[in-house]
Amino acid sequence: MKTFEEYQAAATQVPLSLRNDRDRIQLPVLGLQEEAGKIGSLLTEAFAAGNFNLTQEQSKEVKDRLSDILCFVALLCEETGIAMQDLAAHSIAQLKARAKGFDPDRR
Repeated sequence: MKTFEEYQAAATQVPLSLRNDRDRIQLPVLGLQEEAGKIGSLLTEAFAAGNFNLTQEQSKEVKDRLSDILCFVALLCEETGIAMQDLAAHSIAQLKARAKGFDPDRR
């Protein structure tokens, strides 16, 4: 898979038995919230250990959660008529706009 369009097409073909328009929006929105919470909990655990070195298991878990988030984003893009490629380009433009005035060497 080389493009977001290919990903979006594949992700939205997953058979979901969603009864109505509300469910098709509500499922990915609730899924995003749940997965973000799981990532937050996992990273909080890693920070609580005193250093931020993820174990292989934790790294796999973050990857699993992020892949779920990507799928939910694809579903929302499909339902709202937004191409993921356009979303990625918009995100880069926003990041560049926010970065103006920041010193890239300062952390």
